Order: sequence, then structure tokens, then C-alpha cells
Amino acid sequence: MIPFKNTKALAKGTVAAWTLLALLFGCQPQHDDDHDDDHDHNHDFVHVNEAQRQLAGIQTGRPERIAMYTYLEVTGMADVPPESLADISAPLGGFVKSAPFYEGAQVKKGQVLVTLEHPDYIRLQQEFLEANSQLSFFAADIERQETLLKGEAASQKSYQQRLSEYQVVKARRDGLAASLRVAGLKPEVILENGIQQRVALTAPFDGIITQVQVNLGKQVGPEEVLYQLYNPKHMHVELQVYPKDLEAIAVGQAIQYKVQGTPNWKPGHVVLVGGAVNPETRTVRVHAHADVHDPSLKPGAYIQAKIAVAADTLEAIPTTAIVKEDGKSYVFVAREDGFERVGVKEVRRTETHVALETYPSEMLVTHGAYYLVEVEEDDHDH
Repeated sequence: MIPFKNTKALAKGTVAAWTLLALLFGCQPQHDDDHDDDHDHNHDFVHVNEAQRQLAGIQTGRPERIAMYTYLEVTGMADVPPESLADISAPLGGFVKSAPFYEGAQVKKGQVLVTLEHPDYIRLQQEFLEANSQLSFFAADIERQETLLKGEAASQKSYQQRLSEYQVVKARRDGLAASLRVAGLKPEVILENGIQQRVALTAPFDGIITQVQVNLGKQVGPEEVLYQLYNPKHMHVELQVYPKDLEAIAVGQAIQYKVQGTPNWKPGHVVLVGGAVNPETRTVRVHAHADVHDPSLKPGAYIQAKIAVAADTLEAIPTTAIVKEDGKSYVFVAREDGFERVGVKEVRRTETHVALETYPSEMLVTHGAYYLVEVEEDDHDH
């Protein structure tokens, strides 16, 4: 997999530092009007001495040959796998007695999300307890019939009839127990503590609530979704790629993505390439994962992404060497007593490097170019 590096702002530092640099660079001794230096009237030239250069952190260098990637720009959305998305509903319905959580709340597995009451829950528990009691009676009766059968005091037919009745009651008891579990009640708790007035619905996993469709006193049916929650640990990115571009896509390729409305690109990688074309969008799904946990990924969030599909070895300089003005690109080249700004043409750009059409023969400023821009503007103001 091809790693990506996130870059921060090109120019750093406090306002005080900028002010100090401007004063140091700008307050230079004025040249005599009769001086013949070719740079005196060159507004693209900045005079810098060694002390100023070190203070500004200016570094120079030459282009280096590096692998620069071609990117396929695509869009998509953030999503979660089916087992990490849950709708919470009441299988038997009921009246809501508590619903403490809001949208966006984080919950733990097993935490009670909502409690319900309904006569049907009481009736189901009652039937279960009655069936369990009947089962105990028939179990004891079967033991008695087995004893009588051994002493030839009871017929085989009578024993078989009692055994059949026992199995019918046991099936009914077991079915009611299963219904109780589906409804959110535990048969073993009912056997120990008796009939429970309320049913508690709990979170199936650690997650974040995304929908709340419930309030106190509301009567809900089995088909209604009360809460929806998802597991943020299993978020992924579903990208849409046109079939003509699929040949360039492979598992393991690096991507950069960002959520709409956020400024920073983040690294990820392709983990699965779909095989079916969506008839509506005419695209194929490409499944990708973030390289690190990303809290900005929310189900349904719109995604912009760039997939690294090819690499060329080119001469390039750091992006910190480039300054922009009016849509044009410039670099600063080293001169005997300062630096001169020169226009250049970019042919390829990544997050960290820029390849130019041609390069000046002189050493280039690779770090600190924007400091020189500030000084240059300050000189013009004078």
C-alpha cells in the first residue's frame, strides 16, 4: 500500500514573529539613489543577510526525483456494514414509559434504551408461568406412572397418554419462553421474581444514536422504529467508480478522502472492488477503509476522494517552495545577496510536492518562501 502524508498550513508562526521578521527585513539601510545595483529597482528581489535567513528558517535545495501519483477523483458516501447498524423496535408494541436518550448520544451494549408497558406482556408472562406449573405437574405424574408401570399397576396406554400430554405442555412452555425472549423479557427472571410490569429494550452493541422516534406515553406498534444506532468503529467509505476506470483500481491502493464541509484530506486504502453496475448511477462500488479512526465519518455523509492509480518518477520540489499570486505560481531562487522571485508552471501537484515544467539552474528556496513574500510586500509599502 502507498502511504500518504498529511500536510499542514505552509506558513506557521505567531503574529509577533511575523511582525519581527517584517521589521528585520523591511528596515534595511536605504541605497543611495545613484547606486547602480541591478536589484535596487527590482520589486521581485528580496535582500537577506545570513542572520535574517536563519531567523526566518529559510532553506534552499534542488529538485529531487520522486514517485508522483496520478489520481482518479471520485465521490461516494460514508456507510456501515449491516451488522453495525441497528433499528430498535418493540416486537409486541406497547406504551412508552421511559426513553432517556437524544440523537447523537453514545450508548453501551446492554444499556436500556426504552421501557414499555402493555397488557399483552402481562398476559404472556402469565401464560408462561401457568404452562411451567402444568409441566411440573405432568413431570411428577409421569414419574408416578413409570413406578406403577414397573409394578404392573398401570397400563402402557395410560403411561403413553401422560407422556404425550407432558410433551405438549413442554412445547407450549418452551414456545412461550421463546416469545418472552423476543419481547425483551427473560424467562429465568420471571420464574425467580414473578411477573414483570415493564419490558426493557437494550442496545445490541456500543454505538451512537442517529434517530429518535419515541416519546413518553406514545403507543408504538411492532413495525415502528424507536431508535436507530450504529457502531462507529466499523465505518467505511463507499466510492462510486465508472466501469471504464475499473481497470486502474486494485485492492490495496491508497486513497485520500474528505467529508463534505471538512478541510483536511485523510488517508485510506481500497479493500474491495464491486462487480455489479448500479443501473441508476451506472457506477460500481469501491469499498475503502480509513487508515486511522475518523470521527468525522457519519452514515450517509458525502465523500470526495482521490484514488492513487499510477505513478511516474519526476523531478519535484516541496509544496512549501511554491507561492501563489493571482492564480500564478512562483519560486524564489538564490542570488548573491538575497532571493529573486521567478514565475514557474506546475505540471503535477500532490499534497507534499510539485513538479514544474522547467526549473531554474540556481538553488531554490524550499522552506520559508512565504516569509519572503511578506518581506517583499513590506518593501513595496516603503
